[in-house]
Order: sequence, then C-alpha cells, then structure tokens
Amino acid sequence: MLNVTRWLASALLAVVILLLSNSTVAQPEPELALEKVRLQLKWKHQFQFAGFYAAIKQGYYADAGFDVDILPVNFQRSASEVVLSGAAEFGVADSSLVLSRLQGKPVVILAAVFQHSPLVLISKQSSNILSPLELVGKRVMFQRNVDDAVLTAMFTEFGLDDDQYSHMPHSFKDDALLNGEVDVMSGYITDQPYLYIEKNIAINIISPASYGIDFYGDMLFTREDYLKNNKQKVLRFREASLKGWEYAIAHPKEMAEWIFKNLETEKTLAHLLYEAENTVRLIKPQLVELGYFSLNRFGRISDIYKQLGLADTTQDIEGINYLDYYQEQAQHGWLKLLLLALALTLSVAFILWAYNHRLKKQVALRSQALVEARDELGYYLDVVDRYVINSVMNTKGEFTRVSQAFCEASGYTAAELLGKHFDYLAHESSIVMLRDAFNVALVKQGAWSGELLLQHKTEGVFWLMMDLESVVDAKGRLAGLMEISVNISDKKRIEALSSIDPLTSLYNRRGLGDAFNHSIALAKRYNKKFSIIIFDVDYFKRINDSYGHSQGDEVIRAVADIMRDTIREADVPGRWGGEEFVVFCPETDLQGAYFLAEKLRIKISNYSFTDLPKQSCSFGVAEWSTDDSYESLITRADNYLYKAKAKGRNCSEGLTHRTAEII
Repeated sequence: MLNVTRWLASALLAVVILLLSNSTVAQPEPELALEKVRLQLKWKHQFQFAGFYAAIKQGYYADAGFDVDILPVNFQRSASEVVLSGAAEFGVADSSLVLSRLQGKPVVILAAVFQHSPLVLISKQSSNILSPLELVGKRVMFQRNVDDAVLTAMFTEFGLDDDQYSHMPHSFKDDALLNGEVDVMSGYITDQPYLYIEKNIAINIISPASYGIDFYGDMLFTREDYLKNNKQKVLRFREASLKGWEYAIAHPKEMAEWIFKNLETEKTLAHLLYEAENTVRLIKPQLVELGYFSLNRFGRISDIYKQLGLADTTQDIEGINYLDYYQEQAQHGWLKLLLLALALTLSVAFILWAYNHRLKKQVALRSQALVEARDELGYYLDVVDRYVINSVMNTKGEFTRVSQAFCEASGYTAAELLGKHFDYLAHESSIVMLRDAFNVALVKQGAWSGELLLQHKTEGVFWLMMDLESVVDAKGRLAGLMEISVNISDKKRIEALSSIDPLTSLYNRRGLGDAFNHSIALAKRYNKKFSIIIFDVDYFKRINDSYGHSQGDEVIRAVADIMRDTIREADVPGRWGGEEFVVFCPETDLQGAYFLAEKLRIKISNYSFTDLPKQSCSFGVAEWSTDDSYESLITRADNYLYKAKAKGRNCSEGLTHRTAEII
C-alpha cells in the first residue's frame, strides 16, 4: 500500500511540474533580435522628446530588442495620421487622440508623459489681451483639430464660439505675433517664452490650467492592429521609453547637451536648457508615476468634443487604453495558476488521504478536529468576505483581491476591479490624498488612516474610513498593500445636511468653514495658490419690499444656479447669509479669481427673471497669504466688496491693476 501511495504521489508531482513548465510565468524569454521601428514626433527635435532620445543613447531600446528611428514633425500629416497609415509604429500626440478614437480611428494610448498640457496662448503685453473673454473679435493662431484639445476645452468653458474670433492657421513663425499678423498665437510654455526673453519683449500668457482646464500633454501611442499583433513588443517599447524619460529627468543638462551636439535642432544650447527646466516641471515626476493616465480625464475631453459637434454623441472611447488588450492574457495566466493550485491541492489531499487510510485509528480524532477547524475557519472567512470592506493590492497599487463587501460598497464586481489601480475608484478630490497614502504605505512601508471620497459605479460617490498598510514577506521585502475600511457615507450625508443651506442647496457658513480648512490644508502642504470671491445682490431690499419675500427667494435661487453652472468643479460655492455669497477657488491666483468674478457678474446681470427686472451684483476678490486666517481673508474680500459698492455697484474689486503674468 505504501509503495502504491508513493507511486501515485510521484505521478501527481510530475503533473505539477508539467503545469509549471507550461506556465508563461516560468518560460524564459528568447533572446531578442533588434527590430527596426519608427517613432513619429509631433514637432522638431528638442528637449520636449528627451526621454526617447535617452532611450537610444543609454541603450534601453536596444536592450528591449529595438533599433528605433525617431522621425521629426511631418507638416503634411499629423503624428496620428502617420501612425495610422503604417508609416510609423509609434507616435507622440496630445489629448486630441481622444477625438481620433471618437471618430473611429484605432489609436491606442500607451503612456502620458506630460501630466499637464504645455499648450498656452501668447499675446504681447501691449495688447491688453489677458483672458479668453478678451479674444472676441481677435485673430487667434493655432492648429485646429491637431493637438488643440486643451484650447478647445478652454473656449468651451468660456462660451467662446468659432464665429466670435478669427481663427488663423498656425504658420509656426514666431514673428507673426511681433509684426502684427495675429493678435494671439498658441505656443508651448516650456520653450516659447524664451524667444521673447531674448528680444526683451514682455508678453501675456493665457494658460488653460488657470481656469481649471487640465489635460495631458504629450502621449505615447500606437495603432490597434499593431498592438494586437505585437503585445509583448509594445510593452517592451513602452517600458524602454519610460526608462529613457527617467534618465532624461535625472540628467537634464547632459541630455540638452547631447541633443545640441547630435541632432538637427534649431535651438541654441541655452534655449534647450531653459526648455529642460520647464519640461521637468510639467511632467511632475515626484508626484505622479511616469506614464500614468486617467480615463476620467479622457471622458471629460470626449464630452467636450461631442458638445462641439466634432464627434457623434453615440460614439465612445472604448479601446483607447492599452491595458484593455491584456485582460484576456492576464485571465489566461490566472487560469493556469488556478489549475496549478488545484493540482497542488489535490496532491496534498491525496497524500493526506493515503496517510490517513494507513493510520486511521491513530489520527481519527485529529482528523475530526481538523474538519471542525476548517469549517469554523471557512465560516469566519465567509463572514469577513461578506461584511468587511477589504482589498489587497500589489506593489503597483493594483487590486489582486477584493471582498464581497468591497464590491457591494463600490458597485463593481470583483472581475471588474481585479488588475485595476486604486486610482480607478478615486474621486478627483481624493487623488492627492490617495497618492499621499500610497507614498506612506509603499515608499515608507508604513501605515496610513483617513477618509477618502470614491466614485461608485452607478450611484455617484461613497465615503470610506480607510486603514492602509504595507505587506511584507518573510524576508522583510515589500509584497503589496492591504486596506480595511468602514463605509461612512451615511455619516457624511448627515454632516452634509447640517452644512447645506436649504434654500439654495449650497454650503452654509458651517459648511464653508469646513471646506476652507480642508482647502487651506492642501494649499499649505503643496504650496498652492488659493483665492476667494464674496459678492451680494445689489439693492436686494428693494426686491423684498416691492415684490415680496417669495420673489426675493427666487432671485437667491437663480443666483445660486448661475454660480453652479459657471464655476469649475474644484471651486466651492456657498451662501454666506441673506443675499451674500462666497466662492472658494483652490489652486487659483488673484487674477484667475478676478476673471471668474467678472464672468459671474456678467452672467447674472444678463439673466432675465420672470416678472422681475434684471439684477446685478457687486464682487470682492482676495488671494490667501500664508499669514491669513479664515476671518482675515473674508474681511479683506468683504472690504473690496464695499469698495465695489462705493464705485457704483455691478463691478468687481480686488485686482489692483489688470496685468497678466509677465514672462
């Protein structure tokens, strides 16, 4: 009997070894032969593409099996057209790739290099063109529908239609602005201002980021059929490219000098060094993982293109994310691992059974105890799975296990979450805090606790009180992350009810106080700007006296609705009391808040009320300084409000002189 048992155990072990040998995890990679591929740039050779040059210079592409030919801009065709035609395997373009996907063009995004778009509008200081509101009737030069996503979004935000300004195709001549051919031209903030610094010419910068329009800049992409036929090659090319960018960011001076000596660039070495410094600033390598991108941002870009009529409202961007093409492969790998685990389980069970059969009298009681322990453990594991919100992640922050309770809280199934980064669930307002938590748990291998606002699949948002900590293996090496959370959505709803003004559904004074403390904490921690706007309805007492309080309430509600429709998603609106309102503007300087106040003022003064005359408002604007308290900042804005009233009402005060940032 013992010999038979050993023979069967050996046979099962052979099956296990066979499974292991067939696993893709255990297969060694064949030696790579260099393959010729082409990378199409969106512009001429300069530091903007330093990471790709570094991947060649340092041999990262060669190590990955590629001989890469980097192609400068093709003025007859965009980078996406070149790649889609098959004239290049990879390309670099901006968020207008979303429009291409909406129009049915099979582009697939592999990585976002610039976390913020460097594209801005430039005007001469003497023109007094300081904001999008002042582009009406002006000649504006930019590439329409080619790398213009962030400009299109800004125009949409300000309600600027195509017929309100004269669009001029981009000539790519810097003197077009200087000699008066155009009033405004687009350019990259990373390098364009240097040309005017050299000529000692003061300029104004109109940056979409100042108005909450924050799209990605340069993104690495390929076409769908190439990815499907070359999945491993595409991953190797992406990894080598990002490795090149890591090197370029760490050695900007070295790469600027290399570009100057080895490439046909139109820039001087001093110009390349200026561009290098500003490029690293936009990539944000200390805050965001290189190559990271969010589908939520792509969704907002998609909505803008649909509103402009550039894409059919029934179209979507499914397939734009390269990770979508690797799910089947990942599932196949999990299936093999599952079979392996099953084989191991069966082998262990069989050996235990055989041993138990031979010694059943001695171990009968022990076996019964094991069965009872297993049942009890299974019961507790089932309870934990059903009632404890819990997940396990790998060292990249991607889900490897989620409990049933976590799925019920988020609205997603386990299959939808596995392999996704925790960022996938995060509400925009929680992104910074979540990355801070991951930094504590991953980089410092510590523990983090706090409240996070997450996005439910179908029902808006939900709140978790989360405990997040690192998981280490027996050798003390980081193995991943684990979180245990409590759903505090009901608690947050109760808090919100006590912080909301019932007439307008805006924050009341209590809610504004909490929002202020949260915003200031973030501004201090990340050295960000912060401004506030305070305003009230002019001669509001006359409305109540002449038309009654119910009509006065209608005015208050209408003003609140206009606020909600006008401000950015990040701004915090509130009713200070009576006819007085407040707007908190995170990451906004005094000029940006002033222009928002003017936008609100114009919309309110143009609004037609039913059975009431048109109304106007007076505005006070103030920017937070590090020695400000809540009360001092409100008082300063309030003083400017009274200055506006003293000037005759229906105006804004707080910006002492209307100047733009001078480069």
